[in-house]
Amino acid sequence: MPAHFTILPHRNLVVFTYSGCVAFHEVTQVVTAAAAHPAHRSGMRQLCDLTAITGVEHDYAALMKMQAHLAESMVPTDTETLVLFYAPTAIGQEIAQMARRSWEGLDAVIVMVQTREADALALFGLPETSLAALMVGAN
Repeated sequence: MPAHFTILPHRNLVVFTYSGCVAFHEVTQVVTAAAAHPAHRSGMRQLCDLTAITGVEHDYAALMKMQAHLAESMVPTDTETLVLFYAPTAIGQEIAQMARRSWEGLDAVIVMVQTREADALALFGLPETSLAALMVGAN
């Protein structure tokens, strides 16, 4: 599963892009790398693009292990973290709901799911209506 991130510090946003079959250890690696990046700040909003996902590992124990690791590396204790999944496909929605359930009971993480790209960006108050427009000049 290719996974990568882009930090947009001026937007207080980390954009994660996933494709292929989601493997939880790879998610852990990319999120850990983002958290260690010099431009990353505690409490940054997270937008997870699941457009190109084709499948998901069905290992609940691995999911819980990953979520515990993510809670340590990405979730600040002094503020809420907003995680938004852009999931326009059925498999993307399945993954987003799996993630939402795994974060339940953790007040520090607010998880939202959107199926329309423009709606996802609007929830962050971004003027762009597409991820491509958002990413122009990001790299």
